Amino acid sequence: MSESPSLAGQIGRASAIIMIWAMVDKILAIGKEMMTAQRFGVSTSLDVFNLAYSFPGTVVLLFSGALVSAFVPLYLEWRKRSPLEADSHTTWLIYVTILLFAALTLIFFVFAPEIIQLIGYGFQPEQKALAVILERLLILLIFIDGAGILFRGILHARKLFFHLYVAPIFVNITLIVFLFFDMGLDIYALVWGFLIGTTMKTVYMGIALRREKFQYGTPLPFDRQKMKALWLLAIPMLGSQLIANANLMVDQVMATQLPAGSVSTLRYAFRINDLPIQVVIAAISRAIFPFISEEVAAGRNDNLQNIFKYSLIFLGFLTIPITCLMVLFSEDLVILLLKRGAFDLDAARQTSQVLVCYSLGLFFLAYTFINGTFFAALKKTKMLLYMGIVSIFLNVLFNFLFMHFFGVKGIALSTSVTMGIISIWFIFLLKKHLGITNLSQTFSSFYRLILAAAGMLGTGWIIVKFFEFTAISRLISVPIAALAASLCYLGIIWVFRTKDLDTCITVLTSKFAIWKKG
Repeated sequence: MSESPSLAGQIGRASAIIMIWAMVDKILAIGKEMMTAQRFGVSTSLDVFNLAYSFPGTVVLLFSGALVSAFVPLYLEWRKRSPLEADSHTTWLIYVTILLFAALTLIFFVFAPEIIQLIGYGFQPEQKALAVILERLLILLIFIDGAGILFRGILHARKLFFHLYVAPIFVNITLIVFLFFDMGLDIYALVWGFLIGTTMKTVYMGIALRREKFQYGTPLPFDRQKMKALWLLAIPMLGSQLIANANLMVDQVMATQLPAGSVSTLRYAFRINDLPIQVVIAAISRAIFPFISEEVAAGRNDNLQNIFKYSLIFLGFLTIPITCLMVLFSEDLVILLLKRGAFDLDAARQTSQVLVCYSLGLFFLAYTFINGTFFAALKKTKMLLYMGIVSIFLNVLFNFLFMHFFGVKGIALSTSVTMGIISIWFIFLLKKHLGITNLSQTFSSFYRLILAAAGMLGTGWIIVKFFEFTAISRLISVPIAALAASLCYLGIIWVFRTKDLDTCITVLTSKFAIWKKG
């Protein structure tokens, strides 16, 4: 992004703030997963909880991603004309969305048995009975979390990233407290942890906006056109969220047909695979969103092309070596994080195999975040809806095929294959919308990244095998092999770097220098 250094600097600072607090949140999330594994392992009750949580969790993620993505460019337009007008229209929207999520919560509460019958079709009768009870409690998350969706949108549009990323920390802290203090709640410790933590998160965002001078109030009358504009953008944006979030729920639903513990195994593996996405990739995509919206509004297409090009290269530069490390050391990572208490060695090995299958699609999963950001800013969201529906059908098809041969690993592999097909299609669509004549320079950088990845895998494998032959402990061999493999990756890139890779390396090293001085 050397063509627009000031823009790159602003995005870099925003990304740094997001990454720092996302890292804090994910460290807490890892702690929560470790305590969950110790207490519940891959038990039937945890399978039931994970499936029951997946429904309200997915509903909130779908609406949250779609509404925030649609709201940010609209709010920036309104605020450019008048801050008072923007806050007034937004307050009306907050009231309407609260009513909407209250109605959805009531409907889903009533139909909880039917929902469980549908998504838990592979469960035994006693599992379904417990699932209905948990579902009716967890359904309340739709109202609690939904009420704060536009709070997130306002914080995002105003680039108040500190408050936006401190808020979710309340959820993991509350869960850790409930898991640490054994109050005889059993699986309900997770239920009440989510409900209370999510309430605290929503209240914090509302108070933070008040302190940041957001003007709650409706001095202007309700404008139906503003509501219509929001939903015309938001409904197609559901497609992007289907790709990124709904497929996990599909995976868990279909895993109910497999042996007990399969749902929990998928969830553990996905959470570990999702860690670099949420800490780094989601941080970058959320940081660039308001900037992309401003570039679209100003008609600066050259800047948009550069952001897209460098976003792709950054994604490859960061996710490809992570995938290599997962392939080499997934079992060691899972044992380190989760093997304790009820989570035994067999559970660790199965989870590590699923993790490898998920990690093969890490780049493509990461790209869906960047892709949705661009299409939302360009207000070309119908294609997202169509592709989201296609991704669900593809995932179901590949799940049926792969789980027959590979069991629970096949479900994770299906997700990676689906993400790959959809992402490649989207890259060429976005190339057309941005007016990019060719991607040869970008592909040239990727050839070098793949070459470096091959060297990384080879180096890591040779060192691990050498240490196994000499009977040296993996506590020693794994860190040495991981470091040597990473240095090999960076060394090959440095030797064969392109101009675009050189720019990425320069930006990264300059950021590290700034953090070091800070």
